[in-house]
Amino acid sequence: MNEFKFWHIIEDAWAASPALLEMRNTALKTNDAALIEDLTGEVYGPVTNNIRDLLLGLNKEELTAFNHIMEEMLFRIDREDIHRYTDGSDDGFLYCRCFIVGMGRTYYEMIEENPSKATCDAEAEIVGFIGYMVYKELFGEEFERFTVHCTETCSNARGWENE
Repeated sequence: MNEFKFWHIIEDAWAASPALLEMRNTALKTNDAALIEDLTGEVYGPVTNNIRDLLLGLNKEELTAFNHIMEEMLFRIDREDIHRYTDGSDDGFLYCRCFIVGMGRTYYEMIEENPSKATCDAEAEIVGFIGYMVYKELFGEEFERFTVHCTETCSNARGWENE
C-alpha cells in the first residue's frame, strides 16, 4: 500500500456509486458549497460503506498501511489556515478533514493548496475511522493509532505556528 493505492481505494469507492460520482465531479468543478453540503451525507453513508467493502479485501499489512496513510493525510491538513474556513471546534475540524479526504485526491489537493475553497461544516467523521473499524472486524484487535501521525486537531505543530 502506498499513497497512490490509498487514493485509488477512495476513487473506487466513489466509482461504485455512479450517481454520487457524477455529483462529486460536478462539485469538484464548481466548488458549489450547497452541493458539497449535500455530499456530506453521501460521503458519510454510501461512499464510506464502499470504502469499507474495499478494505475488507486487504490483508493486515495493507490495512495497516492504509490506516497510516489516512492518519498522514489528516495530519497534513491539520493547519490553522484550513481550520479558518471549516469549523471551530477541535472535533469538528477533525471531522471536516475526514470529509476532505473522503472527497478524494483532487478535492484534498485543492484544499491543501487553497484553503479558502473549503466548505464550512462539511463533515464525515467516519471516513477517518473506517479503517480502524475494519481492522477490528478482520483481526479481532484494536488498531494501534497514532504510531506515525496523530490526527487530533493541533497535532501538526507546523500547521499551527501562528496559534
